[in-house]
Amino acid sequence: MIHDFNLKKGESLMKYYPMNDLVKEQSKNHQFSYTVIVNLQTRKNDEEEYINRTVRVNSDNKLVEDDLAQRAANVVYGLIETHPDFADCEQVQIIGITFACAYDREVI
Repeated sequence: MIHDFNLKKGESLMKYYPMNDLVKEQSKNHQFSYTVIVNLQTRKNDEEEYINRTVRVNSDNKLVEDDLAQRAANVVYGLIETHPDFADCEQVQIIGITFACAYDREVI
């Protein structure tokens, strides 16, 4: 199902929440922090496996969904290239990205 919310360029549907202590620590003093779940499909020895990876994206500026998705994908591509869990895979591809939570250091 596709929704058309008539958003203008740069607008977002994300709701921002106050940062808890863990997010503050992980955000490394950035104003905004996002939790993104990236869904992967891997193929190894003709067997498919589906894996979810949770990614934290930090920024000093609010990110629109396209920029956030690209940054999360870049983090996961780096993980795929370097992590031993993916070394023997014949194929790894991103099949979905879910925006789980958005935090703003200034929201109380």
